[in-house]
Amino acid sequence: MSLYAATPEAATRPATLANAFRLDRVPAVSDATIEVEPNFDFLSPAYGQLFAGSAATAFQSPLWMDRLHRQLAPAVGAQALTIVVRERQTGELLAVLPFMLQRKMGITIVQPADFGVCDYNSVVASTDAFERLAADPDVRARLRALLVPGSLLIFRKIRADGLDIRRLFPEGQQTLNENAAFHSEIGDDFEEWRRRTLKKKFSKELNRLARQIERDIGPYEHRAATSEVEIREAFAFARTVRTGKFDDDLFLRDAYYDFYLGFAIEGAASGEAVTYVSRIAGKPVAMLFGPAGDGVFHAVVTASDTSELNKFSPGLQILYQMIRQRFDEGHRLFDMGLGNTGYKSQFRVEETPIYNLTLARSLAGHTVSQVYHRAKPVKNLLRRFVPQVR
Repeated sequence: MSLYAATPEAATRPATLANAFRLDRVPAVSDATIEVEPNFDFLSPAYGQLFAGSAATAFQSPLWMDRLHRQLAPAVGAQALTIVVRERQTGELLAVLPFMLQRKMGITIVQPADFGVCDYNSVVASTDAFERLAADPDVRARLRALLVPGSLLIFRKIRADGLDIRRLFPEGQQTLNENAAFHSEIGDDFEEWRRRTLKKKFSKELNRLARQIERDIGPYEHRAATSEVEIREAFAFARTVRTGKFDDDLFLRDAYYDFYLGFAIEGAASGEAVTYVSRIAGKPVAMLFGPAGDGVFHAVVTASDTSELNKFSPGLQILYQMIRQRFDEGHRLFDMGLGNTGYKSQFRVEETPIYNLTLARSLAGHTVSQVYHRAKPVKNLLRRFVPQVR
């Protein structure tokens, strides 16, 4: 007998895009509940405890998820389809699948709560709980049934070393993402890591440039912004220097900028958000921001004054100094996110493959799924209509 079941209350929920179909026709399982909870509280102690023991990343952390749902989702016209697994008798959380619904080009697209701001997506569950779920065919059928009929599930940016999401949706199609994830593992000896990782010439050049700045311009400091005033100053600087640099820069859109800024301010005290700033003579010259709710700093937004200080490599300087500071605070892993190696190669980063999975529930969805996996030029066209599809 299966462990997981539906609750009878599902059929009484008001009709929305997420539940307009007949939930009473969804196959039931037994000793737990698997339900859509569109108003799920990501700041609840229960979710915090689930996340702390999960295999998820900082991009599923409580504050990040809460702000995505409350602030960014309404701005992009998305609706929550949060699937929650609970023990029937105790109500204890076993897993959360934080999905969102968006209707584009006549297709209802189901995706993890992401909107282009998350490097990695995951089910929020412990490895053991996930194994129990994935091994149960009734659970898989229930999850599939809770996806809106006719929809297209696009589960992007699945880490190869994370939970194997395809085990929950075995009928789906999975391909390698065009981008990989990059990280650097420092170990317990920073100087040994520096000798092993940084080319001697590169390391010497960074030190030489830092000394030149101190000598020719003024005091050169690197530290985390802690007050709201400092964080706002850093973000305003980043917005100025990034303007005109990148095509379709989400950071420059008001809704996204406000999301990042609000998260940075609210998460600074707890360490769930970190905003590093380099200053010369008290003036910001580089900024590095990201979530750190899983104990690892994830570089999400970078900015540096290359118009005035390009020869001093302020972007590389802040990366190196931030890694050193994180090490001194007891952290041993630094995540440089997705994308090509570029500047990351200077740190001899390690690479982790990333996968995308789709599950189509209509002919139109199947067509889009094939395009997504196989036809890059048409995929780029799709991004014009659904910019958050990466």
